[in-house]
Amino acid sequence: MTLRLPGTLPRLAMCALSVVACRKEAAPPPKAQSAEAPVVAAPSNACPADGKWSECSVIYRLERAGLAPKVDSGGKPSEKELGGVPMMMKIGMSAELEVHLFPDSVARAAAVAKLDRTQFVNGTAQQTIRRERTLIESVNLVGLLTSINAHQRERVSDALTAGPPQPP
Repeated sequence: MTLRLPGTLPRLAMCALSVVACRKEAAPPPKAQSAEAPVVAAPSNACPADGKWSECSVIYRLERAGLAPKVDSGGKPSEKELGGVPMMMKIGMSAELEVHLFPDSVARAAAVAKLDRTQFVNGTAQQTIRRERTLIESVNLVGLLTSINAHQRERVSDALTAGPPQPP
């Protein structure tokens, strides 16, 4: 006497078929390169990795930090006497970042000495009721961030004080 369970055989067949259908194909073996094939180098980054900040490296670093900077070509720097090469950016919905780039850290330090430091706070300090701007210094860069969002101030400061791209 044989015992047949209704529907068991079709279920087993479906399971076997699905296992076979879902099995991954083995990856094809890598193609061997001939000794004569030229090695193509990766495209070079347009931003120099020379240990100094440049406009493109500032934008790249802020983008990598998830801050979505937008260059404001019509914006005028508020600290004109600071000198350097100014660049204005919008960060998020309401924050503004004024960046000044200098040839080196000595020129940056001389320019920052002209500022009234009581008008600024660093990236991690609490703002007072006066809502001071955040002063960010890194190698040849001075950043002046206008934002009342403490988290945003810290993120921008961290992104820029981590340092510029270094030479390989």
